[in-house]
Amino acid sequence: MAFTIFFVCAWLIISVFTVIPKRLTLIENTFIFLTTSVISINWTWIINEELKYVKITEDPSNYAGFLIFRSIIIPTLLMVQVNLYNSSSSPVKKALILIASVLCLVLLTILSRVLDVSDYKDWNLGFDAIYYVSLHLFSIGVSKLIRKSTRIEVKQP
Repeated sequence: MAFTIFFVCAWLIISVFTVIPKRLTLIENTFIFLTTSVISINWTWIINEELKYVKITEDPSNYAGFLIFRSIIIPTLLMVQVNLYNSSSSPVKKALILIASVLCLVLLTILSRVLDVSDYKDWNLGFDAIYYVSLHLFSIGVSKLIRKSTRIEVKQP
């Protein structure tokens, strides 16, 4: 069941990404996707496998749903968030976009727990929320850093 639900969520988020007006170039979106994907995969590996704060299911279909959430949904939702964040002009809209995106990830994490994909040992939902906020701020920072580095002109002697 988790595989189906997370597959549909991933499909919806990818569809939203294809429809929204993109303020970032293909290279910028790819860089944000790859960096957030690397962080997400390593973070979950450390928390789940090394520190054993969260136990992930051993059911293959539920585990596939977990992999879709970790490797597709989180980075794609961050790309959507950064594109919408960069296209909005007011600080209130930017804050609402950030809050909505973090809320989506928290709700998907709750869904993951309800579907028995994950089980918290020495962890709680607040830690996940802090991680998601940090990941969002990181992705915004990466997008600003990429924008700044691409605007620097080469000075010839």
